[in-house]
Amino acid sequence: MKSVALITEYNPFHNGHLYHAQQSKSTTGSEVTVAIMSGSFVMRGQPAIYNKFKRTRMALSVVDLVIELPIFASLSAGQYFAELAVKVADYLNIDHLSFGSESGNIDAFLTLAEDISNTEQSLQFAEKTKEGKSYPRILSELITNNELLSSPNNTLGISYIRAIQKWAPTIQPWTISRLQSAHHEEEIANLSFASGTSIRKSLQNANTQWKQVVPESVHPYYTIPNVSVSDTFHYLKYAILSQDTDSLNQIYTMSEGFENRIIQFIDQAKDFEHFMALLKTKRFTYTHIQRLLMNILLNFKQQQKPEAIHAVRVLGMTQKGQQYLKQLKHLFPERNFITQLNKQNAHFFKHEIHGTKIYNLISGEAANDFNTPVIRV
Repeated sequence: MKSVALITEYNPFHNGHLYHAQQSKSTTGSEVTVAIMSGSFVMRGQPAIYNKFKRTRMALSVVDLVIELPIFASLSAGQYFAELAVKVADYLNIDHLSFGSESGNIDAFLTLAEDISNTEQSLQFAEKTKEGKSYPRILSELITNNELLSSPNNTLGISYIRAIQKWAPTIQPWTISRLQSAHHEEEIANLSFASGTSIRKSLQNANTQWKQVVPESVHPYYTIPNVSVSDTFHYLKYAILSQDTDSLNQIYTMSEGFENRIIQFIDQAKDFEHFMALLKTKRFTYTHIQRLLMNILLNFKQQQKPEAIHAVRVLGMTQKGQQYLKQLKHLFPERNFITQLNKQNAHFFKHEIHGTKIYNLISGEAANDFNTPVIRV
């Protein structure tokens, strides 16, 4: 069965995601659509607005198989996020990987990926890295006049292509043009398509604008309450105050010396937004700092970062997804395709299980990795 993978967060699921999934399937001629989806926490450094089980049900309105992206990838910058997502796709024997972009031109992405590889070998790149500049900033300074680098979605697309070339060269990359809404647009301005940011804002403001940009079939899953990053503050403060600088220094994505800044400002901060304003510096993006804070909340250490995929967690499937899974088990009997967590296989997903526990502590949800069977539709 020919397959296409989509690297997703569905935070939450909307018309743009529906369009991407449908177009990816038809463009690649695939029989099976697989969503590799962030679980309890997402790349922007936030708890997901709805838990991973509810978002799986949303996803199964259009895809055949939902696989949980390892949580370390979800709380990482583009390169490692893409690397682990591609390794999961390869573990699932995926034929095509399709991502959304502003340009929709795969040849332009392939050319830029080559330019970036050459740039990374240059002396200027090494010098700017020593200066402590961020990777995206270095690229924008050294590769000029390239519009693809101006959008976060395009930047992530480049990371997917480079990860495919390095880790899974048998996967064919594709890109689908995004329709009308900008990635971080704050307001719902279009009658059919909107960004996840604007939908989350609409939900948190308790207005119903989101209904026009979300498939009607998933409206019942859009419930109150929903979870926001500000809900993490008291738990985060406890996590910070419970550690010393040496311990904080070991946290995944911590930059040397930044732990001192965190300890310096935590007592002054009134809430999460105030803490972020106190911590912000020119050197680090807002998103980078938020991801770091979630890694502190979860107590994820640098040395725990996984490099390889030893098992995948199946969150949900359609009948076609189940057929594809059966085919995979036949082709790769040594691989671990886990549909139900138990004591024997839980060690493969200890970080994801921990992430769900902390998510439930913040949200008051009860569904966890052991009491929620694989979702079938």
